[in-house]
Amino acid sequence: MRILRVSAAARPLALRAPFAVSKRTALVAENVVVTVFTDGPERGFGASVAASYVTGETAQSVVAAIERAAPYLEGAPVENLGPLLDRAAGPLADEPSARAGLEMALYDLWAKGRGLRLSDFFGGRLPSLVTDLTIPLVTPDEAAQRAREAVSRGYTAFKLKVGAKDGIDADLARLAAVAAAAPEATLRLDANQAYTPKDALRMLHKALAAAPRIEMFEQPVDRADLDGLREVTLSSPVPVYADEAVCTPADAIAVIRAGAASGINVKLMKSGIVGALRIAEVCQAAGIGLMFGCMLESPLGISAAAQIAAGVGGVRFVDLDTHELLAPIAWMSGGVTFDGSRIAVDSGSAAGWGVWVGDEPAED
Repeated sequence: MRILRVSAAARPLALRAPFAVSKRTALVAENVVVTVFTDGPERGFGASVAASYVTGETAQSVVAAIERAAPYLEGAPVENLGPLLDRAAGPLADEPSARAGLEMALYDLWAKGRGLRLSDFFGGRLPSLVTDLTIPLVTPDEAAQRAREAVSRGYTAFKLKVGAKDGIDADLARLAAVAAAAPEATLRLDANQAYTPKDALRMLHKALAAAPRIEMFEQPVDRADLDGLREVTLSSPVPVYADEAVCTPADAIAVIRAGAASGINVKLMKSGIVGALRIAEVCQAAGIGLMFGCMLESPLGISAAAQIAAGVGGVRFVDLDTHELLAPIAWMSGGVTFDGSRIAVDSGSAAGWGVWVGDEPAED
């Protein structure tokens, strides 16, 4: 079986509500579907999501990048995965979200050719994961409402976006509202680079006074400020995780050598699949915390991340909750299954990622 062609199409996904963090407010999830066609019956599916404030990519740039990489794959045999991934990596070295989508499709195609579930291929260490639920920058009342509703469906952990433009008091009010609405839940704070080191520590100590069940603090300072990140990590009473500061294995090594974080949030769209696996290996070798997160991925992207995280194992925090944020998608199904906070990765027998991708319905 050989690859005939590769296509990429922007398919923005509707959100249930706007999703606001300190750096942007998303009105849609800018997804791109990647399809690898062969001379046989199988097709490989992948998906990218562009988050320009993290990788500099847009949906349009992802489509253009994959179209540029496609000729490197045309005519290549599907049977050997390594050479396929190498062909994809070269022209997409500086475009990780595009690379992630293309790698996802290649893994899918290769595994289908062997009748292999990718959850098993990556190790199959865990049959399921438990994710938190992200609460974006909303009013305290709305944050409390979301928390109460989620608790009723079994959620026990919430990741609160902080770093609101209206100041630390607004962050604390939202935090207090969630803590009151879900008094037994654990809380995780995600600043998306919003603070100076001094303000990050000031906010954290006030937050702990109001809600002592905080268990981690993610990317409190600018991604380039490793000294500032290390300052917060050394003074923080809870683990501090790097997110935007780590997009490549080299970034992970630099953060670890600097003692700048207690753990790293691995995301396929920041690093590609191959890069994400290497970052996870670096974290495990260094003995620091490992987290798997997402950036408004489609169900396909979440299925891939969950199967990799469950296969790798040893993941301290899981933030793969896009199924709670997206409106229903009629043209994509299968993959992992969701039951509130629980993500079952061994629920199906379909090869590859187990996700079916159809044509987007035409508008009336």
